[in-house]
Amino acid sequence: MSYDWFIGIDISKATFDVAFCRSVYPEKYTHKKFDNTLSGFKKMVIWLKEKGVNLSQSFFGMEHTGVYVLHLCTYLEQKGIDYSLENPLEIKRSMGIQRGKNDKVDSYRIVSFLFSRRHKLTPKPLASKTILKIKSLLGYRERTIKTKVSLEQNLQDMKDTKDLIDNSLVISMSEQQLEIIKVQLKEIDKILREIVAKDYSLKRNFNLTVSVPGIGLITGLYFLVYTQNFTAFPNGRKFASFSGVAPFEYSSGVSIRGKTRVSPLANKKMKALLSNCACTAIQHDSELKNYYQRKKQQGKEKCVALNAVKAKLINRVFSVVKRKSEYIPFEEFRQVV
Repeated sequence: MSYDWFIGIDISKATFDVAFCRSVYPEKYTHKKFDNTLSGFKKMVIWLKEKGVNLSQSFFGMEHTGVYVLHLCTYLEQKGIDYSLENPLEIKRSMGIQRGKNDKVDSYRIVSFLFSRRHKLTPKPLASKTILKIKSLLGYRERTIKTKVSLEQNLQDMKDTKDLIDNSLVISMSEQQLEIIKVQLKEIDKILREIVAKDYSLKRNFNLTVSVPGIGLITGLYFLVYTQNFTAFPNGRKFASFSGVAPFEYSSGVSIRGKTRVSPLANKKMKALLSNCACTAIQHDSELKNYYQRKKQQGKEKCVALNAVKAKLINRVFSVVKRKSEYIPFEEFRQVV
């Protein structure tokens, strides 16, 4: 779709700044600030209409600022207005060298970013409520695990010094707290499974994902979250890039010949999960184990060989989801054929 109006929104907890331009006057911006409330959303729409903005030919863009954008995104979806949540770093780098920063200027920069990509704009709505709930629970689970690890370390330190200091009360209370945390983690995992089981599409794609050797419960759930149930990425290569797994060439002319390497601009959480999955896979999957050893024999460094295994896992996951059938090891597949 070809858009005529481009609206950039810089949103914070209490307020949001709106700036817009029209395709025929891309350097002429109009700006106003509103409260980040339902009343503020309605006032924004009224103001835009008063300024002659045709909402059916408009595209809204904003940086993804976590929970602060949820209400506005929901409101825009209810109104049938096209919008997308953009990566703040991508917007920042698209602007080149910039001096100064405030909410008004940031809204202008988002408008400029949208206009510069006007021929490639694609609406990117929020994930489903179920996906958002899973994401919230996974975040809480991760924070709980960090608390558990910290408590275990402190508990061990106190036990090591109990002959010097009477830590019996603190040790007892810490052990009780640790048991509560362990129970909570089991309950979280149970709830996550139940949530997925109630949604046919999520359940199908989750079961397909974890059928790949090396992919467990948590990594399978993060696949669902980050791919928005395999709708946000067209193929495994795109997701590999998102996860910091896809290698990129670094060269220019005849003088610059850098090593082909992965980019540091990646989702660190997914990359860490895939590292654990790859280590597990090469221990229990003979095909990946041979593939990993073959890479090392070719002179590849351990981390490079392991990265190749991560890419294999991603491609396997996207393949089984695409064909809607669980993963079959090559040996078993050959016997069937």
